[in-house]
Amino acid sequence: MPKDEIDSEDPLELHGAVVPCAEDNDEEMAAAFIEEFFLLDFGPAEILKLFQDPNYVGPHRVFLNKGEAYVSGLIAKTLEPWIQPS
Repeated sequence: MPKDEIDSEDPLELHGAVVPCAEDNDEEMAAAFIEEFFLLDFGPAEILKLFQDPNYVGPHRVFLNKGEAYVSGLIAKTLEPWIQPS
């Protein structure tokens, strides 16, 4: 198949799914995002920028609902075991 044609049976096609969860699980979800991006070599400032970016729907929802101060505090709390104070 030529590279410009879409294969309707492509097994690597991205699919989104809605997963039922408790109403207020923002902290756990946000902490998981923080850990994941930190392990991908993102620093705290870069992680905060991800939360501010509407393209990252889950983290951005937390940012809108809880605010920048909450997200910054959660980043510091979540990364505390990995980052040594200077």
